[in-house]
Amino acid sequence: MMSFASTSVTAAQARDIHRTTLHLGRRRKQCIKLERTRAVRDDDDEEKEDTHEYGILGKSRATYASSGETSYSDSVYDKFAIALFNAKLAGKIMESTEGVLSSEAKQFSMFSYQRLVYLANEVGVVFKGTDAQRKVVTETLLELIPEIIRILFKKLIKPSNWVDELNSFITVQFFGWLVGPSERVPRESDGVLAAVKLKKCRYLEQSGCVGSCMNFCKVPTENFFKEAFGVDAHLQPNHADGSCVLTFGEKLSDEEIFSAPCYLTCKSRKLGISSGGGVGTIERNDGSVQEPKCWKLP
Repeated sequence: MMSFASTSVTAAQARDIHRTTLHLGRRRKQCIKLERTRAVRDDDDEEKEDTHEYGILGKSRATYASSGETSYSDSVYDKFAIALFNAKLAGKIMESTEGVLSSEAKQFSMFSYQRLVYLANEVGVVFKGTDAQRKVVTETLLELIPEIIRILFKKLIKPSNWVDELNSFITVQFFGWLVGPSERVPRESDGVLAAVKLKKCRYLEQSGCVGSCMNFCKVPTENFFKEAFGVDAHLQPNHADGSCVLTFGEKLSDEEIFSAPCYLTCKSRKLGISSGGGVGTIERNDGSVQEPKCWKLP
């Protein structure tokens, strides 16, 4: 009996060991499968990241992720350009505020693009009326180029296709610090390489404001090229994907583009509320809810 009992216990233990081994085997296979899944997902995530070199001498980098904001790494040259623009724009603002600058703008470095965005917001508050806002930004852009160069360019070089091509080249090479990566593309009307496609406008992405896009970017840019180089330019943003096309040598109508509401990330929405602007929601006849156009637009 003792021998039989001992044998029975040993057999039971063996069954338990067998079950435990099977369980551990299944768990190991599940862990291996999970690790493989994670590895595949990591590979997919890496593939979805798209890095572009741009800016002055192509030393800056922008990394576009599948989700979230674009990551920018500004070169020394582009940081200098940002700082120069920030200094000139801040000077314009302080001329109208007796030397006062908002705490939001001052919390960022002079070399920071975030400071540029907050200075742009402040332009919308300090300068009343869209004409005044567009004028101060245009003047700031013009001050980046010595006046003698602007005068000579307009006097010696008359508008033509090759001038439009030259301006598209200048935009890609020397204004990436302001708008992000871009490339030269054919002009739709005739195929001349006189247009610039912005992959995803840096200013529009970080400000999220349709009104600022109009008053701080679109109109001042068009005015800048007309006054600096004597050429027509048309800036057409795409609010669906954040891209933008700048076409030289043409004037087009695009009034409907700016009837769209601001992005949810708009950094000046609270300024619209405090200023009594049209920030809020409206209910349409079909029951859907939509925000009205940006409070900065006329």
